[in-house]
Amino acid sequence: MSSTTTVSQTKANIGVYTNPSHDLWIADAAPSQQDVEKGEGLQPGEITVAIKSTGICGSDVHFWHAGCIGPMIVEGDHILGHESAGVVVAKHPSVTTHEIGDRVAIEPNIICNECEPCLTGRYNGCVKVAFRSTPPIPGLLRRYVNHPAIWCHKIHDMSYENGALLEPLSVALAGVQRANITLGDSVLICGAGPIGLVTLACAKAAGAEPIVITDIDQGRLDFAKEFCPSVRTHKVEFSDSPEQFAQKVVRLAGGIEPALCLECTGVESSIAGAIHASKFGGKVFVIGVGKPEMKIPFMTLSTREVDLQFQYRYANTWPRAIRLLRSGVVDLTKLVTHRFKLEDAVEAFKVAADPKQGGIKVMIQSMDEGEK
Repeated sequence: MSSTTTVSQTKANIGVYTNPSHDLWIADAAPSQQDVEKGEGLQPGEITVAIKSTGICGSDVHFWHAGCIGPMIVEGDHILGHESAGVVVAKHPSVTTHEIGDRVAIEPNIICNECEPCLTGRYNGCVKVAFRSTPPIPGLLRRYVNHPAIWCHKIHDMSYENGALLEPLSVALAGVQRANITLGDSVLICGAGPIGLVTLACAKAAGAEPIVITDIDQGRLDFAKEFCPSVRTHKVEFSDSPEQFAQKVVRLAGGIEPALCLECTGVESSIAGAIHASKFGGKVFVIGVGKPEMKIPFMTLSTREVDLQFQYRYANTWPRAIRLLRSGVVDLTKLVTHRFKLEDAVEAFKVAADPKQGGIKVMIQSMDEGEK
């Protein structure tokens, strides 16, 4: 045998698929149930993780509905999901860092360790990265997955749901770190979806004040206020120009122009509004994913010396994110609004895709707590 394992009983490995026709269904996935039972199919450095919890990301819904995000195109049957945590049930003999029974969260990238971004510690820019759920790399929404142990972070006594939340927390944490928020900075957050709300939690923990969060949906703003009572909320009006949006945001903040705008929507008009709202010498940091090309208010950026900065995923954030959740410095438990079994994943995606159903973070539970 090429691996060691203590699995005595397994369930069939099923996964959640989409395709270029925008279908969504559940079917058998790799590794097979037989491979998991026998502890076979692992490559050097790999472990088998029995997935317990997976969060649905907006990108998962986008791959289902649109079939692509920029150049990342669904071209065949494709497994979704990249926000997952579970338990180690098998390992290759070469793995010495993990043991059977370890609770882990999966950082969903596999890098080349050869290109300049990898060698300089900015591996989110790896030119050969295999990122789970980004076509054609199959995702994590299944019962079992083989993944390099180096990208499976031990979460100790943390719940599997919190382990799954480490991925969106890493996105927000990377933004807050690179935007360089400091105590007392005035902050505008555009978008009160899951990433916007996690970013709000990080900005609050970093000592930002005041914080204004905006969205087109009043229900999400109400949720943001409940999640963080001190935040100031603004409902975006489609009839407002970017300049009018900026004036309202500044007025809501007591006349204080944002030092930092964390843009979590990727929408052209929202980015423009954030630029107009920024103080002289401020920064607009774009976390959201937008269309391939868009217009920006260039002269406002120029004459007010506003920095416009962008983010692509994350690097070296997971250990820090684990410490933040385990210590309670950041608490994201309220963000989980819906839970579904893996067998009901199609219904889970319908909730995640429909803002009217009030879903913030929809979790899919691949197995019960004690199941392997």
